[in-house]
Amino acid sequence: MRPPHIAYVCADRGVPVLGTKGGSTHIRELVNALAARGAELRVLAARPSDGASRTSVRAEVVDVGSARFSRLLRTQIRRVAPGAAGEVIGSETLGFLLNQDIYLGLQRFHSRWRIDVIYERYSLWGHAALRFARDHGIPFLLEVNAPLRLEQARYRALHNGVVAEALEAHLFQLADRVIVPSSALRDYVIGRGARPGRVRIVYNAADPNVFRPPPAGTRPGTAGDRFVIGFLGSLKPWHGIQDLLRAFVRLRRRSPAYRLLIVGDGPLRPAIEQIRRREGLTDAIRVTGNVDYARVPALVAEMDVALAPYPRLTAFYFSPLKVYEYMAAGVPIVASAIGQVTEILTHRRTALLHPAGSITKIVDHVEELRTRPRLAARLARAARHLAVKKYTWDRNAARVLAMIATLHRQIREGRYAPAEEPAL
Repeated sequence: MRPPHIAYVCADRGVPVLGTKGGSTHIRELVNALAARGAELRVLAARPSDGASRTSVRAEVVDVGSARFSRLLRTQIRRVAPGAAGEVIGSETLGFLLNQDIYLGLQRFHSRWRIDVIYERYSLWGHAALRFARDHGIPFLLEVNAPLRLEQARYRALHNGVVAEALEAHLFQLADRVIVPSSALRDYVIGRGARPGRVRIVYNAADPNVFRPPPAGTRPGTAGDRFVIGFLGSLKPWHGIQDLLRAFVRLRRRSPAYRLLIVGDGPLRPAIEQIRRREGLTDAIRVTGNVDYARVPALVAEMDVALAPYPRLTAFYFSPLKVYEYMAAGVPIVASAIGQVTEILTHRRTALLHPAGSITKIVDHVEELRTRPRLAARLARAARHLAVKKYTWDRNAARVLAMIATLHRQIREGRYAPAEEPAL
């Protein structure tokens, strides 16, 4: 029996497959883990690369986002409606037009390499993968990593809100499996029409063979003259960057040993630079900017404590990739007690957890780990053990392949019953 042929679709132009974003990492790590378990994959991507990353993926990647007509139309829309409105309308139109190229790309794959299942990373305007799956009797799995429609309306701009809402519900209702990384997102997709029996929670993960603890006694802070606080991720308000900076200023006033290493980039970088200058911390704060994923494990290994300082948020639906990578790397963790963080980490067993937004507690917990190295080592070992046992990309790939096997068994036995589209 040949290995399953999986067509992976990412129509989100904001998530380059070969990029530095967390979503990019998620795609590559899952695809690579599926390939390592014997599956054959082809990836159709609206944006294959960010142009800078040197990472790789174990699958052929086909660019479906460079059609000349679609881009010319977007340019014309900007000319007709210059300004912010034209940008939004042009972007949404391009998202819709991508569906034709995705459908044709799936047709080309299917003609020479029979597709057994389509796995799509949910995007705001994508529907071609579902249509192709229904037209050809192929199981369709939809991975939903965020309430994109709500994010777009809240943090950016959304012109066709009604269409986005209707399309979202259509996809959730008709997918054979809806895969989400958190219980909060499970509730969201069910509330938007997904059948509870078809929703699966698959947490994020890390590769414990890539993220590994450094040999005992080799962390930078073991000499006592430097203690590195680390943060990994995009520099956005909902990741707690402001709280991280406030806590570091207080910690630095307590001890000149403290250093801050920020691995990532984003819109709050100017605020970090302002703090560096104002507080005289130019030599104490290091910001790497976006880096190739291959460099991330070594940078995490420089950290004596790793932070996930999420602020108070009304809706925390994240499955924080950074937390799993901290765990696998064997770095002591200080994190906000919010959302999924409290589902995977236990205060004083695998991490030190604080109320979201509490600068005082962040400072106290970091100080405790600096002054109690045995506690730091015990927490790090326990978190690493938990990551290896439960939160790996290989484990996630095994779960996805089990879902696919179940659907194919239903097809062979004549029990496959895709959700019916409503009558017109």
